Amino acid sequence: MSLLEASLSHNVHVGVCLEMRFHPYFRRIKEIVDEGLLGDIVEIDHTEHIGPDRMAHTFVRGLWSRVEDAGPIFLSKCCHDADFLMWLTGGSVEEVHSSGVLRKFRMDRAPYGATARCTDCPVADCPYSAVRLYRERREWVDGFDVPPGGNLADVIDAELLTGRYGRCVYRCDNNVYDTQDVEAALSTGTRLHMHLEGTSLREGRTTRIIGTKGILEADGGHIVVPGLIDEDYSHLAGLPLHAGADKALVEDFFSAVSSGRAPFANLSSALEGHKLCFATV
Repeated sequence: MSLLEASLSHNVHVGVCLEMRFHPYFRRIKEIVDEGLLGDIVEIDHTEHIGPDRMAHTFVRGLWSRVEDAGPIFLSKCCHDADFLMWLTGGSVEEVHSSGVLRKFRMDRAPYGATARCTDCPVADCPYSAVRLYRERREWVDGFDVPPGGNLADVIDAELLTGRYGRCVYRCDNNVYDTQDVEAALSTGTRLHMHLEGTSLREGRTTRIIGTKGILEADGGHIVVPGLIDEDYSHLAGLPLHAGADKALVEDFFSAVSSGRAPFANLSSALEGHKLCFATV
């Protein structure tokens, strides 16, 4: 609120990096809702499946693993989802209920024989192996700091042996939730049911929108309204820059600055989604 008030008092436009508003798949869902094909929106069920790699790297081993260091996981991971749902419905938040738990990534859930670091762990089939993620697959290593004259392979080896990213996911100092449920009542009469899920091996978002005229089901690749719409967006998965959404967001910001208008994703319009996130704490 302070940032919004400061920007308004100084007549300054501020953009917010909320790329879901610019993603073709989510924009299509918004278009279907705005066309009235579903009627009035009664209820939305939305799940964020974080996925094993992102969950382990970011929220168990990484810099967003502790509430006191980075904030609650719902704000860190689901602020985009909350913004999308508030943008979709156009309402304001009236009531929020939240419950979360650290269910899986803790010492008492470690597989038998698991060691403190992945380099000497005998659990061969662990989906959270740092050795496979960083050394073999070379994924999630862009943030590793390679010193002048050094090379990435040596940095990965050092991280696996002594760094935070080589630790067993069941023996870290993480304390953010890995599962959370949020229910919200909106001024429009719509009820939101949001689920953050970080314990399974699934990754992506699933959305079910119940309206007075129809139901929309979206699984991250397909958008279906029975009898009306069956569209495949699976080809967008894995495309760079969030399927071009990041580029579109930046282009909109520069266009807004040059023309004097507010960016499409601006502080005022982003406020309700962030209110929802902070209300879950």
